[in-house]
Amino acid sequence: MKAFEYITAENFEAATRLLAEARNDGLRVKAGGIDVLDRLKERLEEPKAVLNLRRLPPEASEIEVRSGDEQIIIGALATVAQVGAHEAIRVHLPALAEAASHAATPQIRNVATVGGNLCQKPRCWYYRSHDFPCLKKGGATCYAVHGDNRYHAVFGAGACHIVHPSNLAVPLLAYGAQLRLVRYDNGKVAQRVVALDDFYRVPANPQHDEHVLEPGELIEAVLVPLAAVGPRSAYHEVREKQSFDWPLVSCAVNWNVAAQPRIVLGAVAPIPWRLKEVEKLVGDKTLTDELVEAARSAAQRGAEPMSGNGYKVALVGALVEQTLRAADAAKREGGW
Repeated sequence: MKAFEYITAENFEAATRLLAEARNDGLRVKAGGIDVLDRLKERLEEPKAVLNLRRLPPEASEIEVRSGDEQIIIGALATVAQVGAHEAIRVHLPALAEAASHAATPQIRNVATVGGNLCQKPRCWYYRSHDFPCLKKGGATCYAVHGDNRYHAVFGAGACHIVHPSNLAVPLLAYGAQLRLVRYDNGKVAQRVVALDDFYRVPANPQHDEHVLEPGELIEAVLVPLAAVGPRSAYHEVREKQSFDWPLVSCAVNWNVAAQPRIVLGAVAPIPWRLKEVEKLVGDKTLTDELVEAARSAAQRGAEPMSGNGYKVALVGALVEQTLRAADAAKREGGW
């Protein structure tokens, strides 16, 4: 890879100030570094400098349950392994614990961070290869359209058929999570809170990022309001193999305490994909076989598979049924 300067920030103020001064000119951010290292090795990016966040204060990686405002706060530098093993998350957010516990390999889970997992670049072997000048890299062609597209999007794709790779985003979106973002503004650190529903976007220009982070802005923490969490939630995914592999399709279901379901798919679209039509259909109804069958059909509606990924549509239906039934069983078994 090309040589670069390595800079370590000691706190969020220093990190955001450096980013503000750089104005996104050749400075890239590294937390766990799993995704960044891949892109550097492939020479997809050749930054002048890399900003290391792993020396930020301990609170940046803490997981806290706040009883006063009824929320779980997950520091952006908490590792995926921490999330999967944390007792409060296993009790209150079992779908998130399940997704975190089976992501990648133990070695990667011990290094990869929550913030990094949420901000990964898309999975597409044409985009990830230096040999293909695809749309995402400023070229004129999406090679997946007429090429090997077995892992590409079946929902929500525009000209670019990428899929978003974050497995944590799927249950977090189902739980109605918010992100606390920080940036350096007028000599101090400024904050704003963005719902995860509003964080991801299908970029009109494929070269743009898939999220709404402004230049110089970082995720400081994930906020999960416990009012949006109920006794019925579940997460399932399907892989080609059970060892280290990316999900072909994933699904999270959460019925909150007001019985308003949130159903989210992963690995099928450029963003985590909410099934709002299915949510309305299911509502607070008793989960019968007839309702499950209707939910399967509604979940598949609007899919636009390409030549090699039609199997994903069938997986969507099967996984929605499996996850709905698992979440309903959690309720009947007593929940939390």
